[in-house]
Amino acid sequence: MAIQTSGIITLSDIQTEFGGSNPVSLSEYYAGGSYVPSGTSGTNGAVPTSGEIAVSDFYGTQASITITVTEGTGDNVYPTLHTGYGFHTPYALTNQGAGPNYGSVSPTTYAGATIRAITRLTTKYQNDPSPGFYISLSGNRAQNFFTSVNVQGYGTLLSSNATRTVLTNNPAGTRTRFGWAGVQPSGWNGSGTRTVTIS
Repeated sequence: MAIQTSGIITLSDIQTEFGGSNPVSLSEYYAGGSYVPSGTSGTNGAVPTSGEIAVSDFYGTQASITITVTEGTGDNVYPTLHTGYGFHTPYALTNQGAGPNYGSVSPTTYAGATIRAITRLTTKYQNDPSPGFYISLSGNRAQNFFTSVNVQGYGTLLSSNATRTVLTNNPAGTRTRFGWAGVQPSGWNGSGTRTVTIS
């Protein structure tokens, strides 16, 4: 969620929005660096890329990342990412060694969250969730990483409207799955690339 546009903000507020670890320093938060994307802008204009930087540069700023999804199709999907098996198209995942037919996402990490899977589920089977659009995240910011996601071929989805499931009993480790049942973005057909912008 965006940093407030007025009043007192702290280094902790900036860290909460953009990620990072303690001890926190303002010099970590130049645009184009490890935490703040290039072109990040707020109430007072663009966040500096070098030179003088102030807490006030972050009024109204918001963390966001555009993820490129290289589509794939998956049958007998690994239960290490989902609670059962089914047919997913496209099925994009990381760190599972499933091969190119399962797709991929890039980048795979941002500001304390790992993007484990971005999935258009077309068919419910056994313990799978309902058909729809799903994002699986892990890491220390998985549950509060974003407020909205813009999906190519669909538009904006809000995290507040998602069904949020924390999955813990799995070899892949704890992760948070955000799901929007019934959402089927157009053009996602198991081949090519699509983009998803998380803010």
